[in-house]
Amino acid sequence: RAAPWPKPHAAFIVQYVVCRELKSSRHDRPGRTMRRHLVLLSLPLLLLGPADALIPSTPGEQTRRAVASIRETISRRAADAADGGDASRPPRLYVDYLIPLPRETKAEDIDPWPGGLAQQYPYAEEIVREILAGVVDGSTGDDCTTQIVSETDCCGLYIQQSPVSARDDVACLVFASPDQFDDLKRIEAMVGPRPLILFNRQFQRAEDFGFFGKGEASRVLSRYEWGYAF
Repeated sequence: RAAPWPKPHAAFIVQYVVCRELKSSRHDRPGRTMRRHLVLLSLPLLLLGPADALIPSTPGEQTRRAVASIRETISRRAADAADGGDASRPPRLYVDYLIPLPRETKAEDIDPWPGGLAQQYPYAEEIVREILAGVVDGSTGDDCTTQIVSETDCCGLYIQQSPVSARDDVACLVFASPDQFDDLKRIEAMVGPRPLILFNRQFQRAEDFGFFGKGEASRVLSRYEWGYAF
């Protein structure tokens, strides 16, 4: 399990600046380099209020906030459809979750994730299972089924089954990259009107899908909105 985050300073809200580079490994395709930059701010409490109200102080708090935000987004989309909105736009959500560093991480470590996505995946799986169990009413961790979409790219599909009705199931695709675009379309067709979450996606814009794929990618990704981001 990952260690809890330090308490925010009493005078400033301090978020971490994380710059990590995921280079080719036996789990990555040759030549692939991915960079994620989380640019984080420091703002006076006098202007913005208590730090605890703005950023989660522990991984557990981040998970609780993610669950609440996802549930609210899904409910709002369902209410819009019921009120005559676009019923052809089922809940499609982005979730960006800051995975806590492993406990064994040291201050002098240049890259806390030397194994890249393969090292992060077990942590992400635990987080996703907890989030999905909180999103689907009455469900538990035992109600979650999994499927490896790409072992090479460390991409997996999780489906949280509702004990009430299959129409209340929620699906989540973890670490999806442009290489999984065909899989994403297949999964979208399978999920249908039920919610689908892209957890910590490995792309930022339609152009990441290449010159010939960006048009179709733009049409597909236009259906997505933010469910949670930190």
